[in-house]
Parts: sequence; structure tokens; C-alpha cells
Amino acid sequence: MAFHWRIVHSRLGLFVFATFACLQFSVTLQSCSRKQHDFGNISETQYSSNPRPISGAILVLYRMVHGFIDIVQPNPFPTDIVKTLVKDASELENKYQKVLLYEIGFIVCAIIGILFFLLMPLVGLCFCCCRCCGNCGGKLYQEQTKSTNCRRKSLAAILFLVTTVILAGNVCMFISNEKVTESLQDSGNLLGDTLRNLKTYLNAIPKQITAITNACAVPINSVTDNLDNIGSDLGVTILKILGETTYDALNSASQLAQDITEMNDKLLLINSTAAWLLQQQEVLEQNLTAIRQDINNTFNKCGSGCSSSQGLVANLTLSANFSTVPNMDKEIRAMKELVNANLSFFVQEGYKAFNDTPALLVNQSANTVTETKKSIKNIEMQIKNITNELPVLTSITSVSSEIDNINTSMNKYLPQVQQGDKYRWIVGIVLSCIILLVVLCNYLGMLLGATSLDPNVDPTERSLVSNCGGNLFMAGASFSFIFSWLLMLFVFIMFIVGGNVYSLVCKPWYNDELFQIIETSGLSAKLNLAQSFGLKNTTLNISNVYNDCQNNTPVWKVLKLSQTFNLDEHLNLSKYTGNIANEFDRLNINLSEIVLLNDKGKKIVNDLPKTGINDLNFTSISKQLRMPIIQGELLYTAEKLENLSKEVSDPTKTNLGRDAANLKELNNWVQDNMVPNIENLKENIENLQAKTSQIEVNVNATLSNVTSAQTFLQTKASNIIKNETKAFLDCQLAIFDSYVSWTKTMITEDLARCRPVAEAVNGAETIACAYLLDSLNAFWFSMGWSTIFLIPSIIFAVKLAKFYRRMTTSDVYE
Repeated sequence: MAFHWRIVHSRLGLFVFATFACLQFSVTLQSCSRKQHDFGNISETQYSSNPRPISGAILVLYRMVHGFIDIVQPNPFPTDIVKTLVKDASELENKYQKVLLYEIGFIVCAIIGILFFLLMPLVGLCFCCCRCCGNCGGKLYQEQTKSTNCRRKSLAAILFLVTTVILAGNVCMFISNEKVTESLQDSGNLLGDTLRNLKTYLNAIPKQITAITNACAVPINSVTDNLDNIGSDLGVTILKILGETTYDALNSASQLAQDITEMNDKLLLINSTAAWLLQQQEVLEQNLTAIRQDINNTFNKCGSGCSSSQGLVANLTLSANFSTVPNMDKEIRAMKELVNANLSFFVQEGYKAFNDTPALLVNQSANTVTETKKSIKNIEMQIKNITNELPVLTSITSVSSEIDNINTSMNKYLPQVQQGDKYRWIVGIVLSCIILLVVLCNYLGMLLGATSLDPNVDPTERSLVSNCGGNLFMAGASFSFIFSWLLMLFVFIMFIVGGNVYSLVCKPWYNDELFQIIETSGLSAKLNLAQSFGLKNTTLNISNVYNDCQNNTPVWKVLKLSQTFNLDEHLNLSKYTGNIANEFDRLNINLSEIVLLNDKGKKIVNDLPKTGINDLNFTSISKQLRMPIIQGELLYTAEKLENLSKEVSDPTKTNLGRDAANLKELNNWVQDNMVPNIENLKENIENLQAKTSQIEVNVNATLSNVTSAQTFLQTKASNIIKNETKAFLDCQLAIFDSYVSWTKTMITEDLARCRPVAEAVNGAETIACAYLLDSLNAFWFSMGWSTIFLIPSIIFAVKLAKFYRRMTTSDVYE
């Protein structure tokens, strides 16, 4: 029995192993065909914030300045002039007409400014002399008419409006003057941040490329792990496929070994049970004979009263005869020899030999795995060489160095520029205060005159306050004559410079036309981007580069690196994968050493029919087992005796009662001892007959299955192993193909997206144009605006002054 359970446990272990192998095979296939390797992503680089566009109320002033300059200079960008200037500046003398035509608006404004610059001092001098001679309103006499008050109020209203316009321009002067200083102070930090962002972008490119090439560790480690686990991956796969045929044969042999054990056990049980029943039969017969004699003695003593029951004793005889069980000693000895030969041991050896296929694969593929790992190392070196050979990497150092030089120069000269801006700010404040002085004179003159003037008072008797108001008007006019030419000189200089810079640089920059102009004008020949980045046989259009960077295009497409760097060639791993494939092609897994069932095991199988167990005839014993043990019913006879005892007297009555009790006791003994043994014997015989009837079939089937499986391993297993080995190899190479595809995508689609470059250019535009130039242009525009309105201010202030000043000659109007 212990040996029987050992067989069952071994088969259960085999089932679990086979199931686990199938599951692992399924997982292996899924991991090969469906697993998506995570090669990582290019990390996002953090940049400083870019300069913000101008917003707020000051933007209205800047738009006014832009509108004014656009009116002055409505011509398109002078591409022809710039081309001539780039090719040969001396030829520009022959095209001075084009230059004058382009600058006609600035020339007209310059002429007006020059005339203003020359005439205002001259007119002021003449006006002063004229006033000193008593002319031009210098005579302190004012004719009084009905319209005097109306004229005074009209002049005051006009002067108030003109002065308010001057004040508005003056306020814009103060604001724009502060904006220039603020922009200059902030531009240092903003420009530094912009340069740092640009350098951060450049420094991130090698890191990103290194991250991409370092990701090759993922497929390399994955393939290396698979090679190290080739037994559990490829070996188990092969084991599962070959096991579809082999395990059936081994299971058949294992089942036959179990049947031998079970038949031997059944045979021993039948033999022992039959012997035991034979002994019990003898005991039953002795007891039954003794009881039958007692009953006959009682009936003889009873006489005629018991004559009718004489037939009861005749039925108390044995029907079954268990001595007819055939002698099975020969078969038992033969089966014992088979059991001792231990067919299960040889079957388990076959299981073990076949289940060691993965280990056999590992041993026989050791050299192939070693050579494959060497090829994998070469693949790693090939991929990492991209870091040293990508063209853009060779120029990053020089570009970064140029940025450092610019940053150093900026840090060197910026303090000096900021120090100079302090003097500029002082000059701007002085110029603004000059205009403010005129504005204050006009406002105070109107305030003092309007509050103290009595229209009904004689002009010669006007109050001192009113006279002071009139004098303030004259002082304002005097200041206007004295300083207006100087103000116009500053306006002229800043207008010519700032206006042209806006028209030639900032305006096309705002409209995204500057880079196209650089391309068409020939300036791009001197600014060769392809040469700067070390790119040969490549032409880069600055406008296209900028637009691509605006769209955050990767540097591969922006710089057209595909024209100078063959990425497919550098990522061509066919040389190394071909070596790996050749190594696997030479791999020859030999399973000829696997023996599923050796000759000893086969002899045991062949000897099973020779034991004669299948020739045993249990017909006679089966017939006896179907017969009742006793012809009569013991309980029925006991009941008849009890009924008879009621009709007779003692001592017959007592004897009949004792005999009935003995029959009942004997019946209980039969039911408790013989009947269970009979049932067991019947069941064991049926089971043994079922087993023995299939011995020939099972033996032939087992031998046929084992022979077929052995032949299968020797003839067809090699092709299956080659196919599965190729599938395993394809799986490993697919990992590299996946990595190569990912690498190409990263380099061509995600590497160094150049929006930071465009944002750096936009930041430089914002700093130079929106912050510095626009605030500077707003200053001269506001000053010119105020200066021009000084002319009507002078006229109306001089005219209005006579209505408030104290006259020396009286003229009364009634």
C-alpha cells in the first residue's frame, strides 16, 4: 500500500510540473510577443521665465509712436539698398536717390526740426527786440470793446486746452523717461536669464543623447537575462512541445506500473479473503451440525407433538463451498517478482531524463550564450558611439563658449551703461522740467488772472495778482523761446536714430519678416548657420529655422541632420545580430541521450502477460459467491421453533427455546463475519477481472507509445528545437529592433525641441525693442509732441497776457 501511494504522489508531482511548465510557456510567449519595454523618456528641462510683453496704459503711447513712425516711413523694407550695402558699400553712392526716396519721411521731419531749431531762437530774438521797441504788443495799452471779455475767455480756453495737451505730453515724458531706466536696469537680468536659458538648452542636448544611448541597457539587460534564463525560457518551451507526445507515453507506462501494483494487491486480497472464508466455512459447518443434532434430539424426545416440524432440520445445511477458489500461488509469485522489479522506478527515470531537457539545453548552449553576450557588448559600443559622432554635438561647446563671452562682456559693460543711464535720466528730468515750467507758468497765469481780474476795473488799475498772472504768461513764452530749440535738437537726434532702428529692425522683427529679409538681402551669407554648427553640404534658412523652433520642432529636422548624419547606418545592428543568428544556427541540441523506458522497464512490461493473472478463472468462486451460505433461513427456523415451544411443555419447551436462541446467535455471527468477507471478495474479483481483461491491450499500447515517443525524440525533436530556438532568437532580436525604432523616434522627433531658442530670440526682441527702444521712442515722441505745442502756447499766452497785465495808458469803454 505504501508503494502504491508513492506511485500516486509521483504522478501528482508530474502533473503539477507539467501544468507549471505549460503556464510558464504561455507567459514566455506573451512576454515575447506583447511586452512593451519601457526605454524611458527624455527629461524635461526647466527654464527661467521669458520677458513678458508690454501691457497696461503705456502700450497706448507705444502704439501712437508706432503709428507716427509708420506714417513717416510707410515704405517697405529697402532690401535692394541692404543688398548693395552688403556687397559693396562704395556702390551705395550711386544709389543715393533710392536712399533719399526711402528716407523721404525722415528727411521731411528732419527739415521741419532743423527749421524749428533755427527759427525759434531767431523769432524769439526778433520778438524780444520788437517788444522792447513797444511793438508786437509791447505797448501797455489795451483798447476796450464789447468783445473784450469774450476774447479773453476764448483765448483763455484755447490756452488751457493747448497747455493741457503739453502737460499730457510732459507727463508721458516723465513716465517714458522712467521706463527707459527701468527697462535698462531690468534688461541686464532678463538678458542674462535669456542667455542662461539658451545655454541650458545647449547643455541639455548631450544629456538627452546620453540618456537615449544609455537606454540601450534596457534591451541589453533584457536579452542578457533571457540568455541567462535560456533553460527556463527556451528549455521549458521545448519541453512543453515535446511533452505533448512524450508525456503521453510516460503516463501510459506510469499507469501500467500502477495497474501492476493494484492487480498484485487485489490478488493478495482475494487469496487471503478466500482462505479466511474457508476457515469460517468450517466453523460454521461445525456449529450448524451441533445445533442440528440438538434439535433432532429434542424432536425425538418430543415425540408425536413435534413430528410436523421434522422438515425444519433438513434445510440447515451449507450451500456455499469456498474451497472451489482456484490456487493462485503461481500467479502471486509471478506478480510479486514484477512488483519487486519496480516498473515505476524506471518510468520515473524516464520522467527525470526528459524533464532535464532545460538543463541539457543550458549545458549544450553555453558557448553560444557566451559568444552572443560578446556580440551584445559590441552592440552597446556601437550605439554609444552616436554620442561622439553626432555633428551637432561638436559645435555645442563653441556655441556655449560664445554665449559665455557675450555674458561676460554684458556683465563687464552693463554697470557702465547703467551708470551712464543715470546721467541720461537726469538730462531727461531736466528737459521734462523745462516743459513743466512752461506748463506751470501758463496754469498759474490763468489761475491768478482769472481769480483776481475785475472786468469793470480800468486796465491801468488792475490788481497786482492779475498783473502777476499776465507776467507768468510772458515768462512761459520766454522760456519757450529760450529752450524750445534745445528740446527740438534732442528730439531730432533721437527721432532719426530711434525711428530708423524701429523701421529697419524692430518693425520687421515684430512682423516676423526680419529673418526673411536677412535671407533675401544676402546677410545670411555672412551668418552661415550650417557652418556655425559644423554641418557640411547643408543649407539652412534662418527664417525656416526660426519658424520651426517656434513650432518646437526637434533639432534633427531643424538642422537637417539627416543630410550629414546617416542615423540608419549608425543604428544598423545587422552585423552584430547576424553574428548572433549564426551562433544560434550552429547550436545543435542533442536529445539522443534521453531514454524514456530502458530495456529492464520494457522487460517488466512484456513479462506482465506471462504471469498468468489474465488466465485466472473465477467462474466457480463467483458462482459460490452468488449462492446463499445456508440453504434454509436461520431466523425463519428459529421463529418456527419458538412458535412450536409454545405448544409443548417442559422440558421440550425449554430445549426448543435454547435451540432457537442458538440459531439466532449463529445467524448474527454469519452476518458479522462471513457476509463482509464475501462482499469484499466479490468486489476484488470484479476489479481484478476488469484489470486483467485489458492487460494485453495496455501492454501493447504502452510499448507502442514509448517506442513512438522515443522515435519522435530521435527524429523530429531536432527540427522542433531549431524552430523554437529561431523563435527565441527572433524574440531577442525584436527587443533590439524595438529599441532601435524608439531611438530613431527619440532622435528625430523628441531630441532637443528648439522652442527655447525661438523664445530666446523673442526675449531679445522684447528686451531690445519692446522695453528699451519703445520707451526711448516714447520719450522723444512725448517731448516733440510737447515742443510743437509750445508754438500755439506762445501765441495765445502773449495775446492773453495783455488781458491780465496792468496797462500804463487808460482806455475806458462805456
